[in-house]
Amino acid sequence: MHDYIKERTLKIGEYIVETRNTVRTIAREFGVSKSTVHKDLTERLPEINPELAGRVKEILEYHKSIRHLRGGEATKLKYNKEASDDAQARSASKNFQTRKGVSSGL
Repeated sequence: MHDYIKERTLKIGEYIVETRNTVRTIAREFGVSKSTVHKDLTERLPEINPELAGRVKEILEYHKSIRHLRGGEATKLKYNKEASDDAQARSASKNFQTRKGVSSGL
């Protein structure tokens, strides 16, 4: 294993223990894919630092146990935002009056 991979794996492992962020968030912050983060944490880290890997595993298991709640919350927020956007669009269209033909203003 290359040194830069070991360093990245240790940094990601320490980071997830400190922040308890999700794999997606960590992937964005480190500029790698979710798959890379997951592979680093589940396959490479136990070989490099078993103690840290144990702490990381607990966090990943916790995230897995609540993912159905996170997904539901994200969906709820998405549809609430769309509903409020639609309501704003409807109220904006009520303020706009159209004229139907040349003599409608007479």
